[in-house]
Amino acid sequence: MQRPLPMLRTASWLRFFLFVILFSAFALRLHELTRQDIWWDEARNIDVALRPVLQIANAPELDIQPPLYYWLLHGWNSFFGVAKGQPPAQIAFFSRLLSVFAGVVGVALLTALGRRIGGAQTGTLAALIGALSPFWLAESQETRMYTLGFALLTAAAVLFLDQFTFRLYNVAPLFTKTSLLFVVFSTAALITHYNTVFVLIAWYFTWGIWAMAQAARWRWLRIVVAHGLAMTILFSPIAPIALRQIPGYANPNITVVTLTEYLRQNWQAYLGGYAYDPGLLKGFADFWLWGALLIAVLGLAAGGITMARAIERSPVRLIHPFALLFTLAWLIGGLALYYLAVLDRSAFNVRYASFVTPALYTLIAVGLMGYARWWRPAPALLALALAIGLAQGAHADLYDTRFDREHIAELTQWLRETTTPDDVIFVDQKYPFGFYYQPYAIDAEEPWPVSNVAPARYLFVDINAIDQRLTEWAGHARRVFWVQWFESDTDPRRSVPFLLNKYGRHAGERWFQGYAVDWWELTPPTRFELAPHMEPLSLQFEQAVQTVAASLPSTPLCPGDPLPVALRWRRMPDGTIARPLKARIALYDKADNRLAQADERILNDRHLAPAYWSMEDEPLGVYLFTIPEDLAPGQYTLRLLVYDAEDLNPLTWIDEAGNPAGVEPELTTVEICERSKP
Repeated sequence: MQRPLPMLRTASWLRFFLFVILFSAFALRLHELTRQDIWWDEARNIDVALRPVLQIANAPELDIQPPLYYWLLHGWNSFFGVAKGQPPAQIAFFSRLLSVFAGVVGVALLTALGRRIGGAQTGTLAALIGALSPFWLAESQETRMYTLGFALLTAAAVLFLDQFTFRLYNVAPLFTKTSLLFVVFSTAALITHYNTVFVLIAWYFTWGIWAMAQAARWRWLRIVVAHGLAMTILFSPIAPIALRQIPGYANPNITVVTLTEYLRQNWQAYLGGYAYDPGLLKGFADFWLWGALLIAVLGLAAGGITMARAIERSPVRLIHPFALLFTLAWLIGGLALYYLAVLDRSAFNVRYASFVTPALYTLIAVGLMGYARWWRPAPALLALALAIGLAQGAHADLYDTRFDREHIAELTQWLRETTTPDDVIFVDQKYPFGFYYQPYAIDAEEPWPVSNVAPARYLFVDINAIDQRLTEWAGHARRVFWVQWFESDTDPRRSVPFLLNKYGRHAGERWFQGYAVDWWELTPPTRFELAPHMEPLSLQFEQAVQTVAASLPSTPLCPGDPLPVALRWRRMPDGTIARPLKARIALYDKADNRLAQADERILNDRHLAPAYWSMEDEPLGVYLFTIPEDLAPGQYTLRLLVYDAEDLNPLTWIDEAGNPAGVEPELTTVEICERSKP
């Protein structure tokens, strides 16, 4: 006998409370929507989305991201008339509005998910957690794809549980309308962000294991495989893009976090938000954070027992235990699979695993409801205590300027007030400078604009050509301003400050939220040279690295002068280098006193440590320090030390005969002259 899928009725007071939650979620996400400036990720996303729609999928800026979100943002911004050149706050408001909309939809879908796992009250509590979550609030106020991914995955989960429950009590074809929608929404989530694949794998694995345990296992396995194949076919048009982006994506220079630290950071972010501070809640924030985890886990265990007993007694199965298992697999499997990816690719950020948060918030709600078996008002009181902490975190995210991303508007206003048309501004990142400052050029081929303010350019640092580029663009400048983003890795070998210190005078520095600005005074015309008169030089350090050539001082220098050195490096054949290395150039007197030094990381042109070099790599490294003002005239020696960047232990220098010869070989003798009096 067929049984219809039971309708889960919601009491009137719960419907009213849900309406209040959704309205509050929308109002909260609109509040202070433009307080923070557009930052790097947002500016990149907006710039790509404003291009012709056919150019978006192959945009080079989409290094590891699928195109669906950018297509949607393209249509969204077109509808609201967003265009380059508009006031940044206007662009930010309408572009972020898509994330606001997706964020509120995600909160509403938590209600549906919670109802299918623990009933109407569980759904309402899950929506309350999602509405107040500082993490979801922050993502809802940024032009990024995460809230869209949350909503699509949660919709897919709801559709999955509906089609699963229907199949339990009805004879159904291989595909139903609901199951086809599940395939569509889960595929849409995957082409919104590739990391949703970890959740999808956990879903299908759990579904497959459950199918294997059934009497009609082959019928269920056909259903599982058919839906997986349908999703693969639907994803196939995007597969060439994914195969171009994913295989080479890694960052070996990032230290992999331990599993404990990984879980700690994720829990803190997902419940406490990006602006979490132990000082919140009058210093009891940590107690609240970890207390919430303990209460949720204990309540989840109790709720699972209560649910199992209710299912045994119920003549009609309103909630199947697989729904809870499915959600647990979503959370645990998603976190576990992403951590395996972290170990393989060294790319960790809490937001990359955040597609488990719908499951997390729903399970917390199930855990709170678990206490109803002992005292019916307990879930409401615990939810109130949880909401107080979430509200504090949301308030910090909205108002605590310590956690602001960037203050690019303040920076660009200062540059307009400080610079003159004779100056040049270089920026080490493409975005978001151009949204707040003009004239600004990103492409190297763009000509210098004529303007009554200092022109600004994005400076891509190729150490092998940076001196030519600076000569071309800053050879006639009186001052050069170098703007660096706080997360930048554009110039890890510091070739730009090396050249500007070598040919100019460092005149000042200033910090803004998210940025550092240094500027130099020059005497034009200036012809920059990074490594003049490179001569062969072979110095081997264990079976690790050796120098190939060097550019060393060849004329007398005076106190206060910069002393520049350039070295070309090579990895030793068959060498074993497990850790990053640094090199130190130091100046010594005859008494062996070290007087000045410069330390820099040894990296190749892809900014990788020697362990990851090919045998063809021969990268440059540059080192510069200022000769002490009180240094007496005479002869001094320059020496080179290579050491472990982590434990600081020096590597042994191997002489030409292959024997250990110390740790700090001499490079050259430097003649220090007496500075003439003015």
